[in-house]
Amino acid sequence: MLSYHIIDPIITAFHWEYLADLNIVSILFRLILAVLCGGILGFERAKKHHAAGFRTHIIVCLGSTIAMMTNDFLSRVTESGDGARLGAQVISGIGFLGAGTILVTSRNQIRGLTTAASLWACACL
Repeated sequence: MLSYHIIDPIITAFHWEYLADLNIVSILFRLILAVLCGGILGFERAKKHHAAGFRTHIIVCLGSTIAMMTNDFLSRVTESGDGARLGAQVISGIGFLGAGTILVTSRNQIRGLTTAASLWACACL
């Protein structure tokens, strides 16, 4: 099996090597970072009173973070499988969620494209 090890320059610069592994500190750090990033994107959408707001963006960001941490854990434990498969399914599932935010008004205007794109970007984080 092809093995790879990616060295993160930010982790190396700040001497945060313990964040590269899956431990309680790195898991909490990733979850807090996901809440912050999702909250920032969601706050902007909620301020403009759009369909998906603060809580939705946080939930999407947390869900995709948990899915990718689970994928990382399973690939480390089993040492087999495709590491990108679960991530691809998260992105495709968010596509369906984003499609639900796109509406056509009575004046044939399309609304919700930016909200759908922000949900998709939030899942990619």
